Amino acid sequence: MSVDRRGARAGIAVLAAGCAVALLAPLLVNDRPIMARNRTGRIIFPALRADRGVAPRSGDEPLLWPPIRRSWRDVDLAATLQPPSARHLFGTDLLGRDLMARMLHGARISLAVGLGATLLALGLGIILGGAAGLRGAGTDLLLSRAIETLSCFPPFILVMALQAVGGGGLGAMVLAIAIGRTAAAARFARSETIRWRGTGVWIAARAAGASRPGAALRHLLPLVSGPLAVQAAFGVTHAILLESSLSFLGLGVPAPVPSWGAILAEGRGSLDVAWWPTVFPCLGLALTLAALSWAGERLSSAD
Repeated sequence: MSVDRRGARAGIAVLAAGCAVALLAPLLVNDRPIMARNRTGRIIFPALRADRGVAPRSGDEPLLWPPIRRSWRDVDLAATLQPPSARHLFGTDLLGRDLMARMLHGARISLAVGLGATLLALGLGIILGGAAGLRGAGTDLLLSRAIETLSCFPPFILVMALQAVGGGGLGAMVLAIAIGRTAAAARFARSETIRWRGTGVWIAARAAGASRPGAALRHLLPLVSGPLAVQAAFGVTHAILLESSLSFLGLGVPAPVPSWGAILAEGRGSLDVAWWPTVFPCLGLALTLAALSWAGERLSSAD
């Protein structure tokens, strides 16, 4: 068990490191200074404002530059498909954009969609499944049929349909993937609620005057936190795969915002002459998904 827990911690540590790098991407790789002084003497942070479309001013005095001064958005047709080198560590793509900068900034999209969709799906699933397990037979039957109906649709097809209706965008993608993953979380929450509802913990809490929702939140939810962590680990894995697949098909975040699936789709057209636009995004996806799966398997074994 100790080995499994150490493996789970290692997988979570790798994922946390990836999330930290993705979150700090504007401060690590950017063609704009992290800190600068404008004409009035005020300290500004151009690297953090770049993603909001705020253009730098020529009168700004740079004070601190990122470690790697590359842009994920600037097109350089004179440097298309350059191989990995000291100037471009991961090479460049078909439009001459730095691949490493695009991958680091794209990691934020992929991880944000994966984590956001999983947390939303778990929240919706716990509410629906918990209500089905706590209420009477009529409510349980109604919610169970709704959950089963939702689970009849293949998640990928359901997400594609919701994306088409929602019109794309990051928020629509997170919501679509979360709805597609809610059925699995709801079934798990219902089964765990029914299993723990007849135990001494539940009976004692109800005898002490706790309401059904209060007893579930204070006593049942902590008991299933371990299995929920396992569900979350595998849920993030599936959500990142869905996001990458949608972006690969052109149904993800609108261009030119990078994501790993979109970078893979762009690199597909140059696979016969350049390997790096495809290999490096694949490696990023493989390492992230392997860390998540490893953490989920170790947490499951440890429980």
